[in-house]
Amino acid sequence: MLEKTPLRTEVQSTAEGTTRLVLTGDLDYDTAAELFTLVQELFSPDLRLLELDLSGLDFVDSSGVAALINVYNTARTRESAMRIIALTPYLRHLFKVTALDQVFELPPV
Repeated sequence: MLEKTPLRTEVQSTAEGTTRLVLTGDLDYDTAAELFTLVQELFSPDLRLLELDLSGLDFVDSSGVAALINVYNTARTRESAMRIIALTPYLRHLFKVTALDQVFELPPV
C-alpha cells in the first residue's frame, strides 16, 4: 500500500498583484478542502494573478482535480486569473484526458 504524503503549501509573492502557490505532496480527498481554504484567504482585491506550481505534487485524485477547478472558478469570480506555471508529466496527461488542458493555462512542454 502506498503511503500518503501530506499536502504542503508555500505562498510566494512574485510581483505586485501576483502570488505564487507551490504545492507538494498529495492533493486528494483528504487535502482538497485545505487547498480551497487557503485559496480563499489568498484572494484579495489586489490579487490579479495566482500562479500555481504543481511540479511537486505526487498524486492527484478526482477531489484534487475538483479543488483545482474550484480555484480556477474562484479566480474568475474575483476577477483575477489563475495560471499553472509548472506541472508533472502525470498531471499534464491527466489534464489532457479530462480536457482541462482546454480550460487551464498550462506552461509549454
